[in-house]
Amino acid sequence: MNHWITGFDKDKVTTILSWTVYLFVNLIFCIKYNPFGGSAVWYILVAYPALVWGAFRLTRYKNMRQSKYFFMLVAAFILALAFLLMRFIDKYTVDVDRWSALAFWSENLKNGLFPYGTPTHRGGYASPYPVWQLFHFPFHLLGDTGYGQLFCLFVFFLFLYVNSARLNGGGFILLLALSPGFWWEASVRSDLLCNMLLLYLFVSSLFYCRLQARHSYAVAIAAGLFLCTKMLVAIPLFLFLFPYFLRLPGRKKFCFALLVAAGATVPFLPFLFGEQGLLNHPEYNPILQQTRQGNTGVAALLSALIVWASFKWKSRRDYFFLSGLFLFLLIASVGIEITWRANLAYTLFGDEFDVSYLNVSIPFFLFCINEKKACREAENQVLI
Repeated sequence: MNHWITGFDKDKVTTILSWTVYLFVNLIFCIKYNPFGGSAVWYILVAYPALVWGAFRLTRYKNMRQSKYFFMLVAAFILALAFLLMRFIDKYTVDVDRWSALAFWSENLKNGLFPYGTPTHRGGYASPYPVWQLFHFPFHLLGDTGYGQLFCLFVFFLFLYVNSARLNGGGFILLLALSPGFWWEASVRSDLLCNMLLLYLFVSSLFYCRLQARHSYAVAIAAGLFLCTKMLVAIPLFLFLFPYFLRLPGRKKFCFALLVAAGATVPFLPFLFGEQGLLNHPEYNPILQQTRQGNTGVAALLSALIVWASFKWKSRRDYFFLSGLFLFLLIASVGIEITWRANLAYTLFGDEFDVSYLNVSIPFFLFCINEKKACREAENQVLI
């Protein structure tokens, strides 16, 4: 196999880096939302990694992670606790407006009003793109857009269970349950991680079922619709689809690109024009909302690296690691820039940098930690 990491055991390096990012992101949440006061920070920096590593090793020693009953028990616990958090935490007291960005948008649509432009309960504007808003609309009609989070988790857990031959689902779901970042998402009804979990399912299905070989146009439309959910999905989608796109014959390449563009842009059309349309109101344009932070130079450099990396990955493991890495680096670069301008304490505890965006990389790193070795060794060629 052509290694993109030379001079090292690539699998070992990938695993170590995946563990490092997973622990780093969750330690950020432990520090920022530490309920024990500043004096306990140093204990947390030791206690949390020890707890995670101990639980992971213990469940391996007892062969628990291979058990379908262990998987179902942890999945049921996560879904039940997420539901209870949704029921007992007053959403209007939450200092995060992702739930109201979805709920108020849906309420306006239900009442025949223009959905964008209505302030959230925190005074901001909705940043999700139309497909992601419409995805949550049925859950709003059922009584709460938060049900969309439970639905995404259920579908994701079902996918892990069905694909247990390829992936250690018990280890994956255990690390998810031990993630403070995940429980923050559940507590504030955030839709960010769920968006990335659905993208993970989509790309995994392309790997496992080779859908792009048999249904390339359907894949193009689906990819375009995913691009019309949130901006960050573009990184994993580009890494996977760009080399495939270049290998298509001329006419098919044109049709594929056209369908991706249609899936990404057509859902925007009803909201662009008119007096209240997004073109006349850049202040609540969701594209501008999602691109207002970050450095142009850093974004250009990462874009060039992503193009380069799209030609270098040779396996599922390579792909998922690079997807997680570039997502992490993009978000971390925003935090580094803010730290450079201010200080680390302001970055961690202030409102300018949203640490929850670091969560988007976690599913991809959890794959690298939990992929079964037998499946990894069986891969000796590009899968797309």
